[in-house]
Amino acid sequence: MVHEYVGIDIGNSGLRATRLDVDRQRLAGTLRLYWQPQETSTRHTSEQRFLPSDKAWQAKLEHFMHTEFPGTADSSATVTSALDVNSGEAGEPARDSFAQRSIVWLVSSVRRDALATLHDFVQRFPNHQLWVINSTHIPLKIDIEFPEKVGVDRLLAALAASQATLQRPCIVIQAGSAVTVDLVARHSTSAQLTPQRDNSADTFCGGAIMPGVPMILRLLGKGADMLPELDADDLTDLPNLPGKNTEQAMLAGAASCLVGGAIHLVHRYRKQWGMETPVIISGGDGMRLAPFIDSPHQVKPHLVEHGLLELATRHASNLISTELS
Repeated sequence: MVHEYVGIDIGNSGLRATRLDVDRQRLAGTLRLYWQPQETSTRHTSEQRFLPSDKAWQAKLEHFMHTEFPGTADSSATVTSALDVNSGEAGEPARDSFAQRSIVWLVSSVRRDALATLHDFVQRFPNHQLWVINSTHIPLKIDIEFPEKVGVDRLLAALAASQATLQRPCIVIQAGSAVTVDLVARHSTSAQLTPQRDNSADTFCGGAIMPGVPMILRLLGKGADMLPELDADDLTDLPNLPGKNTEQAMLAGAASCLVGGAIHLVHRYRKQWGMETPVIISGGDGMRLAPFIDSPHQVKPHLVEHGLLELATRHASNLISTELS
């Protein structure tokens, strides 16, 4: 059976859905949704927001699927829209064949509430399969304690980064709500920077995790009575310094934590493995961070989705079992 693929990256700040074009080896259309923080905060974005457990965002996802997987209307088929789920009304005739197509949903998730909402949506379509990725699905050796507990987004980013450069080891930075600075090597004890073409020998060696700009701002607001709780998804630019009010000062400090922390960690890695160790940078704040990281480095947007594309490609080539879980 010929499958089509969609990748879902459920993060702490939102959800990204991407059509995975296996034939052309590219990420196609993308939908971005943002979560609404539980607490009231000062907002620095005009994006519509949703609670992860709220089925209202299913309507956005359904519209995305109709757009990315168009087809000929089938009057004999019915599909209950996301809005009908909330109202309890009967389904309407399917507008196109997306519901009848064989679609595999590859999901990277760090939020159980949003994953449960997605599961409820996908199970309405009998021809669709939900594949929740875990560490056992990643074609990397994992040299850390408790591999089953590592964030699957870190593993997918490491997998994609290993495709972006031939040199090993390499440093992988994901700059989002949290910032991860990880290492991929030929094997964990190697201190030799060598070309590497065989992905099966790559090892995820672990790394460092620190709060990103959105998390720092929320923590400051929660931990200090006189500070506001700011809500900023990504940096549009480095804030002015000195900040002329409390909010500007908080933004400047949070940005400096991101840049300074990443520089320090990269320096420590390179001191051990060599100053030519390449850095692959991704995440919402990756573009703002990149100018401060010494070469060699490259910005590779959407590493997690590229990791999902690699898994979809392997599945389409029967390199991964069709028994999805």
